[in-house]
Amino acid sequence: MSSMIASDYIEQVRKNGYVLIKRAIDPSIAQNLLDFATSFEYSDVERDALLKNQQRLNGYGNNIFNIALKRPDILPLFIRDVQGEIMKGLLNDRYYSSIPADLPNYIMRAMLLRSSLGAMPYHIDSFIPYQGDHTSVVQSAIFLNNSTIENGCTLLVPRSHLKGEYAPQGDNPDAIALEAEMGDIAIWDSRIWHATLENTAKTDRWALIGTFARWYIKQAFDYPRAISDQMYESLAVDEKIVYGYCSYTPLNEFEKTELKTGIDNIKRPSNSVKSLLPPDSFLFS
Repeated sequence: MSSMIASDYIEQVRKNGYVLIKRAIDPSIAQNLLDFATSFEYSDVERDALLKNQQRLNGYGNNIFNIALKRPDILPLFIRDVQGEIMKGLLNDRYYSSIPADLPNYIMRAMLLRSSLGAMPYHIDSFIPYQGDHTSVVQSAIFLNNSTIENGCTLLVPRSHLKGEYAPQGDNPDAIALEAEMGDIAIWDSRIWHATLENTAKTDRWALIGTFARWYIKQAFDYPRAISDQMYESLAVDEKIVYGYCSYTPLNEFEKTELKTGIDNIKRPSNSVKSLLPPDSFLFS
């Protein structure tokens, strides 16, 4: 069950599409993440590869992708305490009975660090606009710098997540500027229409953004196979669930035949068909 304060936050997200939680992260943790963001550099080869894969909306700022693999200590900031209660309240599938109700059964779609530069156009991150009370994708942003109008803060259109429409372009008179301070967390339904202002101050506006989704939605990366053996062994049960180890896509029917499994069956997925089958299997004929 959600605590009373988590229930209030969940209701705000359901009603308005977003909520801002003040001073949610210890300043020392936020500073540590900021130091990581400002000191991290991709190599020239990595940068060239990223530019070839650049998506349109990722071109409006400085991005460090795949943070969940670079900093395994970060995921608990999103899935524990009040933040975790909010995520479970918004994204847990009540019919996923093979995972206890006090644990998450949603998964992480992606996690990145971003410092915005140009004005990002209005968009939704659920990909599909729809009406209804059931949230399918949620974003959570931990602010590592103060986020202001001058340095390009996020614009949100309250209650637009209920319209069931793609975000119209151009200025929106109903938009609000989501200004925040270092250590605050914003959580929003990914159907909400949102954009960013231009960073006219030309100063850093780093935020750690986690995107989480119901268990049956495709992840941005194949986390269950990408995670190293050493990292896997260090993960707690709730982290393994959110990384997708209970709901990954199997190679074939001999690995598993159910898309969702329980915590008693958490295991590393196979990278080889041969490792799953006897030598005389029909699949080798």
